[in-house]
Amino acid sequence: MAKNISKVKEIDVAAVEGNKTLAAGLDQRAVQRCKDAIEKLGVLHTPVVGTTESGNRLLLSGQCELSALRELGIKKMDAVEVDVSGGGSTAKLALLLMSLRDKPGALCEGLLLKEAVNSGVPRSEIQAILGKSASWVTGRLSLVTRLDAGVYQMVGDGLLDPRSAQEVARLPAEVQFTFAEAAVREGLPKSAIESLVAGLSDEGCPDAVKTQALSDPRAALKRMMDKRRAVNAGRPVCRNDNWPYDTLGHIQAIKPYIASLRRMLSSKLPNGPDGYMDALRELEAELLSLLQVIRGFISPGKMEVGHGC
Repeated sequence: MAKNISKVKEIDVAAVEGNKTLAAGLDQRAVQRCKDAIEKLGVLHTPVVGTTESGNRLLLSGQCELSALRELGIKKMDAVEVDVSGGGSTAKLALLLMSLRDKPGALCEGLLLKEAVNSGVPRSEIQAILGKSASWVTGRLSLVTRLDAGVYQMVGDGLLDPRSAQEVARLPAEVQFTFAEAAVREGLPKSAIESLVAGLSDEGCPDAVKTQALSDPRAALKRMMDKRRAVNAGRPVCRNDNWPYDTLGHIQAIKPYIASLRRMLSSKLPNGPDGYMDALRELEAELLSLLQVIRGFISPGKMEVGHGC
């Protein structure tokens, strides 16, 4: 006889205390999408509720679903009910639930997006459905539309990070695999790969440096970052007055934007921070990458791009 392991019960929506931690990162657009899904398909992800020794019910997983159900005026819901009366039970179960979240990888997302685009779904509608930025959609699509098949396989095998593959996809198809193979061999981080791709794509970068980037990317990166320094004694220095181009001009141009953005973020955003979270996360990654490069110039003996990775 099969063992019955179901803990799903019908409980009152109003009897469940929301999870403040999960609610803090909740996007109202996600709640709206969840409401649309519930109205069309029902609750797809059953909330998990912990019952304390005193009989209180605390939400452990499914804050988006709980918020959507409340906004829809639904009084009853099916939920997995578990005992959390033991010490630390709530925290441990929350961590377990977090580890079980099933999210498709970047390649799978790219394939699903490509299928949607090929079937005639406008990109603007895709962005609205997913709550993602245009750059996110473009980045995912690039993995399956512009990426070399060999590099695609590297990502599938776990050899190359999907975000690094997005950078590689910007290169001409004929050099993608050679470059990616060298980057994987050298264990380059995304920041280094991004800098190298920018150099390979720039007409002002000498051909010798571009060639070197495909065989010795670390050496090429150092030549790109400092035209005055040779990688090793006896090797030719990158000497092209147009490379890098107008660095000072870029620095001066970006400073007002940084100051303006800092003032805007310091004050209350018009629609709250949730509407900008994807863009802020992307900006954080770019700024951290830039900061790493800047520190390489200010304190070259302490920190260099790609050093020690």
